[in-house]
Amino acid sequence: IRLDSFCFLIIKQLNNKTTYFYFVIILYSVPSVSAQKPTKAEKAAQLEQEFQQTRQLIESNHFQFELNRVYPQGGQDLSRFNPRGKFVITDSVAKGTLPFFGRAYSLPYGEGGGIEFDGVMKDQSLKIEHKKKRKILIYRFSITAKNDTYQISMEISGGGNCSVNLNSNNRAQISYSGTVSPVKDETGKS
Repeated sequence: IRLDSFCFLIIKQLNNKTTYFYFVIILYSVPSVSAQKPTKAEKAAQLEQEFQQTRQLIESNHFQFELNRVYPQGGQDLSRFNPRGKFVITDSVAKGTLPFFGRAYSLPYGEGGGIEFDGVMKDQSLKIEHKKKRKILIYRFSITAKNDTYQISMEISGGGNCSVNLNSNNRAQISYSGTVSPVKDETGKS
């Protein structure tokens, strides 16, 4: 018998209004088992599990970053332009195309578009930091492209959310936010 039909049968049997009133108050004061929120310990365990999964992904050096927001040096969010971009890390190679909005200091004529790189990463490092009671991964590397060198710093949280800071020799600093995930093959499977 369901709880709501059980309550209806009891209410139907109650003739006294005072008894009915107390029954309703008791019914609403008892918390429902299905509506309970996870405890702090359960929440902490879930966050730790997500962090460990993300850590394993990053340590495998086989992941991709897909952006959903762009923040040029002025700090204004330019996601209204629907930016598209990503980079893929496989072992010691990084390949990517990212949009760029901002000042270019020294670029050959006609090369003021987006940021593109494909090559071997240098100065790779990975460390764990604690920020606001949460653990984050800091993944850094530098890569040399055709006419520029980029220093990339990624702050990755347990769920795969990520912010990327990109510094360049020839362009103004720019930041991106997005997610990291396993590398997808040509069919779109991880």
